[in-house]
Amino acid sequence: AAAFAVIVDFSMRTLRNWHRGDQAVAAMEMITRGIGRLQADLAVSLPMSVPGGDGAAVLFKGDANAVIFAAATGFGTGNRGVELISVSAFQEREDIALIRNRGPIAHPQPELRDPVVLMRGRMRVRFSYRDHNGKTVPPWIEHPELPTAVAVEIFGAQGNPILPVPALITLPQNYSVECFNPPSDKANIQMRCSQENSEPDADPDAQSRPGQRRQ
Repeated sequence: AAAFAVIVDFSMRTLRNWHRGDQAVAAMEMITRGIGRLQADLAVSLPMSVPGGDGAAVLFKGDANAVIFAAATGFGTGNRGVELISVSAFQEREDIALIRNRGPIAHPQPELRDPVVLMRGRMRVRFSYRDHNGKTVPPWIEHPELPTAVAVEIFGAQGNPILPVPALITLPQNYSVECFNPPSDKANIQMRCSQENSEPDADPDAQSRPGQRRQ
């Protein structure tokens, strides 16, 4: 009986540890998938100007809890497939849910749709941003250019970091096709080309010069 009691106690502790291990693996898989989805969206972000604005600010707004930006996902309206992507953290009782929404780019902005839960659990997600000098900028609001990277930090229920270092998602400094081949109808297209496009190799006529690689 004593031996049986020892075996039962050992088996129960082993099963609890096994269950905790499964939970940890499932949580890391969920976090990896969520960060991967955000990385895929940011990889096709575009430096478009804010609809209805004066063109001085790029359509990218981010704070500690949410980030919203224009992206050429291929699923938006029109032949460019550009749409607005929003990733925000919401409180759900004791859990935090990181939800992705999408919608057309317009002024005024219609309600975003198609919510997808990227992460959910007793955790806290925090975003921060890097400028072209590598400096950390907590909020990115009304800037004339895109950040070079978005840092994602994830903390457990007790405030301990789940990731050993922030996940740093770099943004490619790609430019809208209108920067190189302006459309004939500019009235319905609000976009902004970076100051780097004023360089000789990046002006709109560069693609037609002999020896230049077409963008």
